Amino acid sequence: MDTTAEHEIHHLHDKLQAWFRADMRADALEDLMAHFCADFSMVGIAGRRLDRQAVQALFAGGHGARPGLQISIDAVQAVEAPSPLAVLRYREGHLVGEGTVAWRESLAVLRQEEGRWRWLALHEVAPA
Repeated sequence: MDTTAEHEIHHLHDKLQAWFRADMRADALEDLMAHFCADFSMVGIAGRRLDRQAVQALFAGGHGARPGLQISIDAVQAVEAPSPLAVLRYREGHLVGEGTVAWRESLAVLRQEEGRWRWLALHEVAPA
């Protein structure tokens, strides 16, 4: 497994946690979006497909919306993919306050561009 791609999974989720908790300034949105390819798309937990522009709008409206959010990533597993792609499966848990962790299963496709990993596609589902 390309550990730099796995590092990007953790790095971006750390930034997302900080974003949704407002631990980073709202003017950091451009830095957050730099993690995504221009042609990025995702299918979120609700089953709706979002392009990069829709994800950016989601982030812009969500700054500070989940104080106390804790995101954990585990069970990262690489899937064979040709260069310059990396495909990783992982579990993502969200916890706010004293509540129960809400888990989701994720499949991420990252593409190496200009010497760094950027997110190309993400598919999330609720565990059965």
